Amino acid sequence: MILPTRLSNTSLYETDYYGWLETTIEKLRSRQFSVLDLENLIEELESMGRTDLRMANSLIKQIIIHRLKLDNLPDIDPRKHWQKEINNFQEQLEDLLSSSLSAKIDLDKLYNRAKKDILVDYLIDLPQCCPYSLADLLDSQ
Repeated sequence: MILPTRLSNTSLYETDYYGWLETTIEKLRSRQFSVLDLENLIEELESMGRTDLRMANSLIKQIIIHRLKLDNLPDIDPRKHWQKEINNFQEQLEDLLSSSLSAKIDLDKLYNRAKKDILVDYLIDLPQCCPYSLADLLDSQ
């Protein structure tokens, strides 16, 4: 009897994602754990974590790019715009970042990607290693 429920849950997941979500939430709230579509639930939870990490990485990379511009291109405008962008990225990151997610951030990798992006537009000397800590990047100067 449990097997058909699981099959219908999987089928619902494939045909009506939002309906599957509502049903899964209802089953969790009512503690009907034995009839949960565990395979898809686990997949969705893992996906949520990957999405948050990708978003955090993207925001950090953008902060690095804009900080490098501010620090290394003093005579080029739009400096105010870059600072506003940094503030916006920091606010989004504060809402997203947790201690466990912070531990997964690879600043060196993000710095190298940011550096590559900047060097496409500007021929400047940049430090080999990331000159910022995660705390520096979150600090709204």
